[in-house]
Amino acid sequence: MFRRQSPINLLILVLAVLCAGQVAGETVSPLSDPTRPQGWRPTDPEGAASGGPSIDGLRLQGTFSVAGKRSAMISGQRVMVGDEVSGARVIEIDRHRVVLRIDGQTVELASLLPPVKAPTKSPGGRQ
Repeated sequence: MFRRQSPINLLILVLAVLCAGQVAGETVSPLSDPTRPQGWRPTDPEGAASGGPSIDGLRLQGTFSVAGKRSAMISGQRVMVGDEVSGARVIEIDRHRVVLRIDGQTVELASLLPPVKAPTKSPGGRQ
């Protein structure tokens, strides 16, 4: 009824059980983002990349202009003039700054990111 195991099969079985116990006892680290350099750590507690200093936790991450309409990325939220983000009303959006009204006070978030160069026209008139 029971077949006698060879010593090699028994040894493999014992090693497999021991290795499984070792693996189960180890803590598993979270997967890392393959687009980040090895050893990269976020600089702020939320882990969000920031373009400049924050005011009441709000961080200006960039400004955009599409078809003449300006918008901004503030703390991961895309906003336009008149929108509200974390209790602050967006009053004005310029190329490198956003003006907000918080509790009746006007504050400015400025971007510390370097400006991106605009495309130049080629001699043939095409971009």
